[in-house]
Amino acid sequence: MAKQLPIHIIIAAYNEAPVIADVIAGIKSAVDCPVIVIDDGSADQTAHLARKAGAIVLQHPVNRGAGAACMTGITLARQQKWPCVVFMDADGQHLPKDIEKIYQTYRDSRADLVIGSRFSETQNNVPWLRKRFNGIANSLTNMFCQGNYSDTQSGFRLLAAPAIQRIELVQDDFSYCSEMIIQADREQLRIVECPIHVKYTEYSVSKGQDFQVGLSTAFQFLWKIMFR
Repeated sequence: MAKQLPIHIIIAAYNEAPVIADVIAGIKSAVDCPVIVIDDGSADQTAHLARKAGAIVLQHPVNRGAGAACMTGITLARQQKWPCVVFMDADGQHLPKDIEKIYQTYRDSRADLVIGSRFSETQNNVPWLRKRFNGIANSLTNMFCQGNYSDTQSGFRLLAAPAIQRIELVQDDFSYCSEMIIQADREQLRIVECPIHVKYTEYSVSKGQDFQVGLSTAFQFLWKIMFR
C-alpha cells in the first residue's frame, strides 16, 4: 500500500512521452499524494499520457526550459499555499522509494530545502562525464554559498514553505539548480542534503545535459552572478 504523505510531487517534463506514464505509476505505487506535471511545451504526447496516468498537468505553450518549468511549479505551490513540494526528474532516474526518505529528512532536520544527493554516502553508478560536470558545477556554486554542497545539480529536491515563498528563479535553463541553492543560502534558509539512489538508463542519459552544454551553462550562470 502506498504511503500517504502531506506533499505534492512536481515533475517538469519536456518530450517525455516514452517514460512519463511509468514514472507517474512508480510514484503512485510508492506514495499517496498528488502528482503535478509541468509540460514545458512538449511536441509529443507527454501531457496526454501524464493526464491518463493520473497526474494534474499544466502546460507551457512553448518550450521555455527546465528552470522556467520549475518556477511554474513553485508559483503554483505558492498560490495554493502548499506546505511542502518535492521536485523529481521526468526521465525515470529518480527512485520513488526515496520520496519518503527525503520527506523524513525534512521532518527530522526541519530544513527549508532538502537536496537529494547522488554523492552523499550512497554508491551510485553515475556516468563519468556526469561526475566531472557535477564536480565543476559544485565548485562554481559553492563559491557563492556559505555552505558546501555535494550535488548542486540534483533535480530531486524538497521545498518547504519558507523556500516556496522566497525562492524566485530567473534562470530558465538548467542553471536554475545552482541559482536555487545560492538564493536559499543568501536568504539564510536551512539547506540539508539527503542521500538518494539513481538509475541511469540509455534514455535518461540522453535526456540530460552533455558535458559541453553543462559547462557552457555553468559558466554563463557564473558570469551572470558576477556581473549582473
